[in-house]
Amino acid sequence: MQEVLARKEILSQLEIADSKAKENANDEAISIYDSLLDKTDDLSILGSIYSKLGDIYYKTGNKAKSIWAYENALNYREGNAVIYNRLGYMYFYLDSDKSIENYLKGMEFNPDIQNFVMLTQIMIKSTKFRQKDLKQIFEKYIDIIRPQILKDTEPYTYQKEKYDKNKKIKLGYLSSDFYNHAMMSFVLPIIENHDFNKFDITLYHSKDNTDFVTERLKETGVKYKNCSGMTNAELAKTIHEDKIDILVDLSGYTHNAVLALLYKPAPIIVQYLGFLGTYGMTEVDYIFADKFTIPWYMAKYYTEKPVYIKGGMNKFTFQIKEKNFTTITALPYEKNGYITFGCFNSMGKINSYTIALWSKVLQAVPNSKLLIYRTQMEQRDIERFTKEFTKNGIDLNRIIFDKQPTPESHMNSYLKCDFALDPIPFSGLTITIEQAFMGVPVLTLPGETIASKGTARVNKALGLNNFIAKNEKDYIKKAVKISSDIEKLRYYRKYLHGITRRSYLCNNFKKYTQEIEKQYIKAWKKFCRR
Repeated sequence: MQEVLARKEILSQLEIADSKAKENANDEAISIYDSLLDKTDDLSILGSIYSKLGDIYYKTGNKAKSIWAYENALNYREGNAVIYNRLGYMYFYLDSDKSIENYLKGMEFNPDIQNFVMLTQIMIKSTKFRQKDLKQIFEKYIDIIRPQILKDTEPYTYQKEKYDKNKKIKLGYLSSDFYNHAMMSFVLPIIENHDFNKFDITLYHSKDNTDFVTERLKETGVKYKNCSGMTNAELAKTIHEDKIDILVDLSGYTHNAVLALLYKPAPIIVQYLGFLGTYGMTEVDYIFADKFTIPWYMAKYYTEKPVYIKGGMNKFTFQIKEKNFTTITALPYEKNGYITFGCFNSMGKINSYTIALWSKVLQAVPNSKLLIYRTQMEQRDIERFTKEFTKNGIDLNRIIFDKQPTPESHMNSYLKCDFALDPIPFSGLTITIEQAFMGVPVLTLPGETIASKGTARVNKALGLNNFIAKNEKDYIKKAVKISSDIEKLRYYRKYLHGITRRSYLCNNFKKYTQEIEKQYIKAWKKFCRR
């Protein structure tokens, strides 16, 4: 009888604490929850208390305490998908491996669409997964998610209709980024050079962001549709009713609109560059690439069939026409007397493996320093990097954290280093090209995934094969050799801008677009025959 009374009293106290939590009297609620932890050995109640504590800390932004509470809750509620998913979110910026681990567990218990989208973006930044693993996992969860998306309708089909193989092809581009976004530097050379006599082109914009780049796109004569308020079903219906023949998705899992592809809104669907990996969707027919990025022997690890574009996987142009560059200054080495490595990529790309490798480079190049520059860098990023470099035996005096906006142009920030180090396995691309324009080459270590090959693809275009490492040992060896050849670094600082300007990356846009158009026409005729 006494145990029942004790339980009743605890439940009564929990009700009071729950009421306080609803009133946002969080400190009072936490105090009651904490006091009850030592007053019961009921496993279900303990699990509930830790879970409620986790919810309050999560709500108030105390990530460390929230992680502590949720991880304790899992001792009593192992199958709670909500807790796993929240831990996945909170570890996103702290520890990508733990983030993936928790998201995967959450997906096992409750395959949630939004959490799957988050998971895809973290996994392609991890060194733990090979390309075949990514394909297997993405396909597995897409097969589970597909019925959730299509529960109220059927996908569109095309087998019974007749098609004219010689018609003017209706081409659609779907993206969240038809504005001043890095992706447009690779899309503009194509859109602006399309043959509008052969193609009727519509842009489907899944976000409401518009600016001068949006207007520049409209000036080409394309049709433009703002689809930001549409559900996936509504977006798919709009594309289908427009009778689009070939739909090209430019954003992938970086926007939720990608799930509209599961409705098969067009007979042919292609993915290009926005998400650097396979979608795992059988609805997507092709992926644009080149033979370096997806060699023939890796094609089987993509759900989509690779289509190889002559002239490389991408071109590049600045979104502001006639981009002005400030004067390219001398190497920092000239003033400092030591090498300054640099990284200007997003913080999410800098994982534990990358920091461990960079630490070996710093140890191999005495007196060198590493600049990590990003205006969006937060204190939590600095704390994570500090912990990792310390663990790898690096004196923090050798690490420079800089997030101050650079006067006149962000391009000036690249001049703060002698040469740059690429993160692994999620390589740079836009930033790598911008650095090259400023005379700053980037040392990279490509792997087997698309995400790992961006900088290597740029380096090949610029003749910088000596900045492409074969393995970790070679990466360190090359960093040492490059650091010792100051004359060569002076040469790059002075001439790499011109080399980049003249390279095939930034020229022959019309011919390049014609190659892509040939692939569209080829795919359309193949579909019509089939």
